[in-house]
Amino acid sequence: MVQLLYIALYIFYTGVFLFGISKLKFFEMEATSKKLLSLFFLLKVVAGLLLTLVYTYYYTDTTKADIYRYFNDSKIISSILFSNPKVWLKIMSGLGINDADTFRHIAPTWYFSHPAADMVTSNSFFIRVLSVLNYFSFYNIYINTLLLNFIAFTGLVALYKTLRPYFDEFEQLLYLPVFLLPSVVFWSSGLLKESFLLTGIALYLYAWPGFNNLRLWKSMFFIPIALMIIGLTKIYVAVLLLSFSLFLPSRNSINALPSAFRRRLLVFVAACLVVMNYYGQSFCEKIIEKRNEFTALVISEKAGSALDTKLLTPDCSNLISILPSSLVNSVLRPFIWAGGAIFQSIFAVENAMFILLMLVLLTFFFKWPDAKKLRLAVFCFLFAFFNYLIIGLTVPVMGAIVHYRVVAAPFLFIGVLLLLDLDKIKSKFNPRS
Repeated sequence: MVQLLYIALYIFYTGVFLFGISKLKFFEMEATSKKLLSLFFLLKVVAGLLLTLVYTYYYTDTTKADIYRYFNDSKIISSILFSNPKVWLKIMSGLGINDADTFRHIAPTWYFSHPAADMVTSNSFFIRVLSVLNYFSFYNIYINTLLLNFIAFTGLVALYKTLRPYFDEFEQLLYLPVFLLPSVVFWSSGLLKESFLLTGIALYLYAWPGFNNLRLWKSMFFIPIALMIIGLTKIYVAVLLLSFSLFLPSRNSINALPSAFRRRLLVFVAACLVVMNYYGQSFCEKIIEKRNEFTALVISEKAGSALDTKLLTPDCSNLISILPSSLVNSVLRPFIWAGGAIFQSIFAVENAMFILLMLVLLTFFFKWPDAKKLRLAVFCFLFAFFNYLIIGLTVPVMGAIVHYRVVAAPFLFIGVLLLLDLDKIKSKFNPRS
């Protein structure tokens, strides 16, 4: 009986979201029908179901699955509201969370007590969000996934609307990196932080003053929210986003900005370089410590997709020594010939096709872009490259890399598309156009 009620609620929410897509003005776009957007949303729904089913019935030990660790922690926190509202408020706000009585309530959690000051990633904020969703899903993981999918899909639509003007010649090509990359669809449709990260990044770009012509007060409202979503999930992604925003289009070109602003900009960049130099050793230590933490987890759980189980001394020389292999791991692996589990083989084929497609497109359709497209392409390439790099440096296990890098892959592809002759590609698909 309970399962039937969950199924009914799942169908109800799906219907509400499809109705919203069909009626809300936000989802209106000239060349993209709402029926097509509904299909893209349903694709995420199916992917979310599939991912959850895989981690429930294929990898049967749910205690080792991230989606269940996040979800089970969120259930513990949600239930505290009804037994001790004061403690619940402390946990949700983070104020007084280290009190002995408060800690006693979160001690049974698996991931929530992960260090909040971790510069690489933090689980606490994401689990808090799931804790709120529990009140709408009645503690059902499939409904939680559906709710999160609609939030993430709204972010993807915002990203698509933001980038559309740069693909006027063939805007449908933008469907591929935003809505249709298989690994991105799969890994960003479950209870994983990547869906939340992509939502935050999309909101940040949507609100950026050089895009969408939003009123300045709206930009100043949404940008801090987006940075909070990203920074409280993976702070290094927020740092990269802010750092490379210098290349994002602006309402006025950078050369047209007042000289006083340009001087401040140069001072800011110089200060960043000084800080990075001064704290360089600390940065190296944090990256290596995170890698060692992953390695220790891999050893303890005997992960089958481990790439390296060597613990490193946390210093910059060791970090530099693993740079080449880290990029190979995060961008090119898993290799098709490496074999392994069935899902690893599937993602190996998909990644090989992804890389091959980009190489073919650049070989036959390359066209030097105008200044605006070039700046956006530089942003996409830098943002993708450094995400790939940090993932490779900190994660020595293939099973985690394949879903962590879905934040980088769409932007790598978008950067490639910005360097192409879109008219020429469109003529290949439709010679009459």
